[in-house]
Amino acid sequence: MSFEGVPQTEQFGELERPMFVVTRISHGFEFGTGEISARDEDPEVLGIVDDTIHNNPGILVPIDHDDNGEPIDDDGCGDGRGVAAVFSLGKVYKRSLNRPKVFGASPAMAAAILVGTGKTHNQQLNDVFSVAISELENAGLNFGAHTDEHASGKKCGCGAIDRAPEAYMAAVKYEEPIRNVIASLGVDMTEIDTVYKNMRAYVREVIPTQTDYSGKQVVDEIVQEAKVVKQLAGEHKERRIVLNQIPGYTVNQKLIRDVTNNRAQIFAVDTWRLQEIADRLAGDDEQLAQQALLSELVYTLAIAAVLTKGDLPVDMIQPVPQSVVA
Repeated sequence: MSFEGVPQTEQFGELERPMFVVTRISHGFEFGTGEISARDEDPEVLGIVDDTIHNNPGILVPIDHDDNGEPIDDDGCGDGRGVAAVFSLGKVYKRSLNRPKVFGASPAMAAAILVGTGKTHNQQLNDVFSVAISELENAGLNFGAHTDEHASGKKCGCGAIDRAPEAYMAAVKYEEPIRNVIASLGVDMTEIDTVYKNMRAYVREVIPTQTDYSGKQVVDEIVQEAKVVKQLAGEHKERRIVLNQIPGYTVNQKLIRDVTNNRAQIFAVDTWRLQEIADRLAGDDEQLAQQALLSELVYTLAIAAVLTKGDLPVDMIQPVPQSVVA
């Protein structure tokens, strides 16, 4: 089976999906100590996953609209599990809508930006998340979160939030391969030394003191902001990571669960949302925006190293170049 990708387009109601190509950019990051592995499934099922990602135009879906016809402007996590319930403060929703996905949603990314840009002032991690939530609100950038059915004690059920201390340590431990992966994505690396200087300082000076860190406290604060939170169901069965570069669309993780009878799932990251978060929080400061994006990418790869064995193949969804369309 070829994984160079073929242009895909399909009608979706009154909308037409953009022409896009799916390309396998890595057979695995090759660093990580987590429990989630691409090898924990039958090869036939993995073949179905790959065929669906690369050849089914339904792998990409537009961001949904709410009951008032307005486009969803919040985001969620790239966790591949199904949704058991959707709620916000004092309200339960009837269905789950497609929204952009980044690991830990915007609060985790905004916290990473504070760390990577050296703006934490050596605050404890729960305090960093509180500042991150405030900055998102001040920037008018909406966001969400998720829990799961197993959450208890200090855990909220989102690995990108619960395991944030480990992720920052992994960012430093795997600095060289993380740098290499980001460079391979064609991202401007001009500010990476500054980001890593700040990351290393935070890990050295603050992370060792994080004995009372609570992911539940983070999500409780998000709930108090009346944000939409999804409770996810079941166990982690992610076998691939899919990155999507097309704005206004997200990866259809439900499709993978459906075609495999929930034997497999995929992680998803909408890279255009990472850029949007970075730009909105940095304002007109281009240098700060670059540091912010690199901070998000470092954290994304670090949490992948914490959650997985580093053997999940990685696919990229990109627009078809204009010359190909013509």
